[in-house]
Amino acid sequence: MVAINIKRQFMQGLDLIIVCEEKDFFNWIASTVQVSNIIVKTISQIDVEFITNIKTEEESDQLLIIEDKSYAKYSAKISETFSSLDHEFPLLVVTDTYTDTTSISNTFTIIDTIVKPSLSIHSLEHAIRSLLKDYKLTQRLKKLAHYDTLTGAANRYLFDDRMAEMLKKAKRDKAPCSLLYFDLNGFKAVNDNYGHSVGDLLLRHFVTQLNHAKRETDTLARLGGDEFCMLIPNTTKETLSSLVNRIKNTLITPTSFSNIELYIRTAIGGVNINDQSISQLAAKDILKIADKCVYEAKQEAETHFVLESV
Repeated sequence: MVAINIKRQFMQGLDLIIVCEEKDFFNWIASTVQVSNIIVKTISQIDVEFITNIKTEEESDQLLIIEDKSYAKYSAKISETFSSLDHEFPLLVVTDTYTDTTSISNTFTIIDTIVKPSLSIHSLEHAIRSLLKDYKLTQRLKKLAHYDTLTGAANRYLFDDRMAEMLKKAKRDKAPCSLLYFDLNGFKAVNDNYGHSVGDLLLRHFVTQLNHAKRETDTLARLGGDEFCMLIPNTTKETLSSLVNRIKNTLITPTSFSNIELYIRTAIGGVNINDQSISQLAAKDILKIADKCVYEAKQEAETHFVLESV
């Protein structure tokens, strides 16, 4: 049996994934959804044995429907699979009777149940819509909790968590890692001369430029005001220097904000930690070194980079 053995295309909308062993259950749920008012893009059946092959689509709405008996039978495998994914799934459990979902909620934070005897077009539609609404609200709250609302960069809370994770992984794998600290030059003058709205646009543009230069595995955070930090796992001194050159090149061209042409210039302090030193340094020690490097780089008016290898 293939991982996804049935797939039907509909108009742009929900990606519905039905995890089951029985074809009749899939047909029952799929046909009920099709005659509802829910806009569905795809309906897929996945056999529980092939649950590890599930694909995530972060840009679309995805929802899982599973029978409680299938979850009970393969709970360990299902929990392991979905706990390892970066993308969270809302889950609708179809049960014979009302059941406790405490064990399931350890893996799925957005969860609801629907009882077979009460399942109808309207009850299924209501359950799906409610789940998606709760899921989107939870995602928005997580974003507010973890990301800077102005620039979209990670906030200090998420930065501290990611840094601890990076150092932990570097120690375990005996791999080098790096950190870049940015402090914009002349940002106060921009706010004073052109207003905070232009200053906000400049910060957003700066973050956009850094996001273009960095790798997907790197984390960019706003620590406050015009200070930013980037975590760069698995980096040698040469890799770090190459990244800084890309960043400096993106900042060469001036940018216009409300017919005002501005250059973005920043002091950059870099710390490259080799695999021998990683176990001897705490996060606060690395940030202290980066802060010292930024202070040295700040003595130059133009974008300047000071690196220390430890």
